[in-house]
Order: sequence, then structure tokens, then C-alpha cells
Amino acid sequence: MATARCAECHASMPVPPELEATTMRCPYCGASQAVPELEARRRLLLEHQREARLAEQARAAEERERRREAREQHERHEDRRLARRGRWGMRLMTLVAVLAAPSIIAVTVFDLPARLGFGASGADRLGQLQQQHAAAGCAALGAIHEQYATGSVSRLIAVEPGCVRVLAAGGDGHRGLSLRLFDGAGTEVARAAGTTDPQLVHCVTAATTLRYEVGVGPASKGRLSHLALACPAEAAPSRPAPAGPRRAAPKR
Repeated sequence: MATARCAECHASMPVPPELEATTMRCPYCGASQAVPELEARRRLLLEHQREARLAEQARAAEERERRREAREQHERHEDRRLARRGRWGMRLMTLVAVLAAPSIIAVTVFDLPARLGFGASGADRLGQLQQQHAAAGCAALGAIHEQYATGSVSRLIAVEPGCVRVLAAGGDGHRGLSLRLFDGAGTEVARAAGTTDPQLVHCVTAATTLRYEVGVGPASKGRLSHLALACPAEAAPSRPAPAGPRRAAPKR
């Protein structure tokens, strides 16, 4: 440890080791004086401070470089992950496109004209049937209705006393149509089994409102037509009388 003489009592006293110290006090007489070689100590202190700043700057630069490398590594990992996901996404989209292509082609090429109102709907056959029934006194309860359908079609009709005949016909997309007729209470009063051109007849004794329903087959779609005719009672097909109980043959 460096020592110096007190300027007052000439006692030996230690020099403070701290470079920041600029004065020293005598432990014997209490006199204060400047530390020896003050300028040299100040230059040394500045040198130490400069080295500390340089070391701190080096540590900060290393920390920035470490963070940059970590960020770049994370970005590379994310890029690889996104690239793998993108490849799987492209494969999935390709698979979906391959599977959906037949349906898209069917809708756009075969089904779209029917949706837009083109193609056969069976209206020509209904027109011929209408002419045939007109000769028997039947009158149309409105025009022939043509529409695109993928499910059942329902319509209300107001009928007067007499008989009503309901007809339906389908285009290429409907091979099995059915007809059902309901009264005002929702009870089924007549039906026709599934055929290409189903028909049904029902007679009423008073004016009422009926509802008929055209049913389509499973997975059927396309254009169809339907028509209701008001016919006189005598134009309706006669129904066979119910057979009575058979009589036992007399014993011989």
C-alpha cells in the first residue's frame, strides 16, 4: 500500500486506493491534503472508465448479435414449417380439386342449363295430355308450371264442385315422380305412385282449396312440369263398386 507524509505533522498515512479520491486526511492531526500524483490518477481513472465503456459496448454488441442469430434461426424454422404446410396445403387442394372436378363438371356442363331454364321439362307431354282431356270437358286451372327441382314441389289449387285431375311430368333428370293430394286439413286424399308422368283424380262436392305435392326420386334433379285440370264428374274414371259379401252356393 502506497503511503505519503502529512504536510502538517509529517506522519506517514496511507494513500487511498480509489482512483476517484482527490484528497486524503491525516489520521493523526486531521489535516487534509491532495493525494500525490493527482493528474496521473485522473488519467488512469479516465482510462479505466474508457475500458469499461468499451467492454460494455462489446457486451451489448455480442448480445445484439446473439439476438439477431436467434431471430434468424427462428425465421428459418418458421419458413421451413410454412413451406411444409404450404406443400401439404397444395396437396390437399389438388386432392379436393380432383375429387370435386366431376361434380363441378356435372353442375356446370350438365346441370347449369337446367337451372337456367333450358332443356326438357316434360311440358310438351303435359300439353298433349291437356288437349286430350280438354275433349272430355276438362279446363286447366292455370298454365303449365315448369321449374327446376331437387326436392318435392307443392302448390295450392282452388277447386269447384266436381273433379280435379293433377298431372306431372319430368325431364331427363327425373325418372320417377309421384303425386299426393291433400285437403284443407292436411289429410291425404289421393296419390299416384312414382312414374315418369304420374296422374291422379279426386272429386269434391263443395268448393274447397286443395294442395298437391310432386315428389321426386332420391338424388334426382332437373326440370319438371305440373298442371291441374278441373273436370266434370262424368269425365272422371269410374271406380268399380266394392264387392259385396259372397253368398254361399246352395248345397245339392
